[in-house]
Amino acid sequence: MNIDSSIKIDVQNNVYKPAEDSYLLIKAIDAGRGGKALDMGCGCGIVALHLAKKGCNVMAVDINESAVKNTKINAEKNGLVIKCVKSDLFSNVNEKFDIIAFNPPYLPTKNEDVAWSGGREGVEIIEKFLREAKNYLNKNGRIYLVTSSLGSFSKIIKKFSNEYEFKEIAKESLFFERIYVYMVRKR
Repeated sequence: MNIDSSIKIDVQNNVYKPAEDSYLLIKAIDAGRGGKALDMGCGCGIVALHLAKKGCNVMAVDINESAVKNTKINAEKNGLVIKCVKSDLFSNVNEKFDIIAFNPPYLPTKNEDVAWSGGREGVEIIEKFLREAKNYLNKNGRIYLVTSSLGSFSKIIKKFSNEYEFKEIAKESLFFERIYVYMVRKR
């Protein structure tokens, strides 16, 4: 998708502010003719807003109640309909999707901000996500997943290679890391 400069957002306190990773994810997503989309870990809703504007039927979820409220506010501000739900990964999700977009906490840290702390190796949240994600994909559904060169994503690929096919589709070098977007499909 192209970045739509007509989309206006406010970012509330305690909500992840869109950065390079958010915009790389948006550009990597092929929303095609719409369909059902899930923005996992929606933050202020920037990915969900782009998906909705492309004609997708969008559900946006986050573990952070402030993020869920922030996404609702931004959807209303842009005249878009997005179903916003507080959920710890898939705990309150009962649907299947054509697209699941996830910019997870991926930095290797421990017990820091839930918006960016991916655990000791930067992949703990991704691992939990992938254990369940296949159950929420429609046939031919795809996941768009952000990762970092600072994390141990190669371990994830190895661990889940029997369940998923991983394809790197975008990357960007920042001053201290490289960020990647993988398209992930069920095998």
